Amino acid sequence: MKLMKIIGLTILSIIGIILCLVLVINLLGYRSNIANGITGTEIKQIEMGMPLEEVISILGKPFEIYNLHGQHDLISCKKPKFLEMSVNENTDIIHVVDSFFNDTSCCDSYKESIQRRGKQVTLTYTKPVCLSIYYPMLWVHLDSNYCVWNVYAKRKDHIDDITIYSLSWKMDTITWEDITGERSLLINDELFEKCFKSKKQ
Repeated sequence: MKLMKIIGLTILSIIGIILCLVLVINLLGYRSNIANGITGTEIKQIEMGMPLEEVISILGKPFEIYNLHGQHDLISCKKPKFLEMSVNENTDIIHVVDSFFNDTSCCDSYKESIQRRGKQVTLTYTKPVCLSIYYPMLWVHLDSNYCVWNVYAKRKDHIDDITIYSLSWKMDTITWEDITGERSLLINDELFEKCFKSKKQ
């Protein structure tokens, strides 16, 4: 009987420690997975058409760059190529992306896709937080000229992801083409502020 009480108390203690750990991670996790400690103040400075160099001068280097666009013919393309790599202070993003696309010849369908869409690349400024119930995620998408064509942030949730910030060109609802020069902004002020606290003026 005494042994059962000890086992029961031990299990409850372990559960309590785990719950406290999860709580601490969720309270602190918002900041720990955001590159360079960037805030909403910096994110709002990013504009459509802004060149990569200016984005980095405001947000700093991202955690990762990737390009997962393209339609591979999975029958003939045995080894589809995707760009997905970590970034450090010495990474020359333009050189890496140019080298990747110059070397991409895995299948004709992918080459055709690149010719249509160009060398689009995404900068990832957040990382998942282990054991966190929800956390922010932020991406800056660049076009073939390494200029911003979309900034997108959401709160990652195990039940339902919520868009908290989206900056893009307006789209023509008939042709589904971007209307360059007319931007579209969607922002959930409460969640955006909670996830990416603005700097006090």
